Amino acid sequence: MKKLAVIISSILLSSAATAADNYQSISHLGYKDTDGNDTVSVDSTYYFSPKATLGPYDQFEYINKQTNVYGSYIDNDSSDVATIGGEYFVENFVVGAKYSNHDSDFGSSTDEINVSAGYFFNPNLLLKATFIDVEDADNVFMFDLAYNHQLNSTDYIGFTLTSDDEFDYRAVNAKYFMDLKQGNYLTVEGTISDTDDSGSSWELGSNYYFTKATSAFVTFNKNDDYTFGAQHFFNKNVGLKAGYGNNWDDSGYDAYFANVSLQF
Repeated sequence: MKKLAVIISSILLSSAATAADNYQSISHLGYKDTDGNDTVSVDSTYYFSPKATLGPYDQFEYINKQTNVYGSYIDNDSSDVATIGGEYFVENFVVGAKYSNHDSDFGSSTDEINVSAGYFFNPNLLLKATFIDVEDADNVFMFDLAYNHQLNSTDYIGFTLTSDDEFDYRAVNAKYFMDLKQGNYLTVEGTISDTDDSGSSWELGSNYYFTKATSAFVTFNKNDDYTFGAQHFFNKNVGLKAGYGNNWDDSGYDAYFANVSLQF
């Protein structure tokens, strides 16, 4: 009986240690200084049902399935952008809407409206169409096909194929999340895109988690831009991310950025 009690206690303690954290509100406050051009940003998303982490405080399932509303505001030395929107999930369907206003400091203002609808063929395969109406510009339909390949209870490889209605723009995003055990995690994410008018581009990034609260990151792209930095959550609700960016071919290009996360 004593041995059985010890085994049960060990199982319960192990389950508690690996239990996912849940959030319904995720917000960020950001600041970036790029060679004297200051950018301030704020964004917030509220989920109507709890959203579970995969271990690290900032890592969630590849395809979101929680109804939500969100808003953001970005202001730099030449313009500001305000955005509100949301997504509603019902059975195998998802519908969404987003409104953005791009306001230039030089006097012009542009409105953008997005309306989307998607269908889950299964919980890991989503096809979504988005209608984009930009003021004084041509309307565009965008299509996304997202697939999550679950490797085990935590690890996955996610893919998203994106194209416009005339196939002038094409992109592939892939993300790999791996639980390295012993409290360590790794993500690797890359995007390749190609546009008929401007050619191709790519970006690759990775995060290594020393714990679910502390991580280091690096990104690199086709134009030889790179960033690196670190993130730390002081508790499950408050985190700080800071980093530096530059260009291999233009070392005079400096970018310093910081981001505060508030998750509840």
